Amino acid sequence: MKVMILDDDPVILIMMSFFFQKRGYEVFTYANPTECPLYTNESCPCSLKDHCPNVIITDYDMPKANGVDFLEALRRKGCKCFNLALISGYSITDIAVEHETNYGVKFFAKPFHWKQIDDWLDQVETSLKQEQQANGAPPLLRQLDRTPAAPH
Repeated sequence: MKVMILDDDPVILIMMSFFFQKRGYEVFTYANPTECPLYTNESCPCSLKDHCPNVIITDYDMPKANGVDFLEALRRKGCKCFNLALISGYSITDIAVEHETNYGVKFFAKPFHWKQIDDWLDQVETSLKQEQQANGAPPLLRQLDRTPAAPH
């Protein structure tokens, strides 16, 4: 599983990286959305061989581009990641409700509780397993169950 985290606060990036790595995720972090290849490329750079991240979490208030701008740019480019979350220390209830209702973007208010993110990730992983099984693709159980691969 891959996660992309965007936040201009280095402490948040470090804490979230550690949290996701403990869950077995491959982590990509960006302090600025304009440095992220998903934002800078004309179209979604993911190919069938190189999937987009399974989860994208972005802060709302960042320099040069905010999290909503970043998510809207991904949507316009046809990004294949549908497990999106917006985090913010500001009161952006209207924006959060609109994006959660219209686009399925999960909102976490700072300071967030790790249990909330953990529970959301459990739901995301269950949904991904079910989607893979329904599409006839072999489920990525080692990745989704966070079980290390057996040595060859």
